[in-house]
Amino acid sequence: MKEKYCFRQATKEELGEIFALILSRMAWMDSVGIQQWNATKYDQRYPMDYYEMRQKQGELFVMRESEDGKLLCIGGLLREDERWPESASALYLHHFASDPAHKGMGSIFLEMAEAYTAQQGMEYMRPDSAIGNEKLENYYTSRGYVPAGECKDGAYEGILRQKKLR
Repeated sequence: MKEKYCFRQATKEELGEIFALILSRMAWMDSVGIQQWNATKYDQRYPMDYYEMRQKQGELFVMRESEDGKLLCIGGLLREDERWPESASALYLHHFASDPAHKGMGSIFLEMAEAYTAQQGMEYMRPDSAIGNEKLENYYTSRGYVPAGECKDGAYEGILRQKKLR
């Protein structure tokens, strides 16, 4: 099934489409009553030039449908994360967003990102999730991510999570 999808580093030409997916996910949060990116002005905190910088550093990834090239999911796999009190052999998942019209793509992206992280010789993959977003908490827990602390970043309060890959 994974042959149906292409997971790779993002290109400069994809930045507009990537930012549009972030905005689409924010609108979706508004429509379903989730207070997260939409409530913290995520698009202002992480404007287009931020994604351009991450892309140049090789830390921005896309997953596209192999057949027609449709953008299905994005995420940043950062080498460092100041929210974590200690560094580890890890990549830190941020800006994880899937096309709301295509259910299940986040899980496939997550599997591919974990495989990439392990291939890079990293021991852990580390996302975080907003405190109080039980659906996202359950999502990560069901995929083997365990709580490893809490963080605060401006208005954002989150649960640090990690999964041992090797």
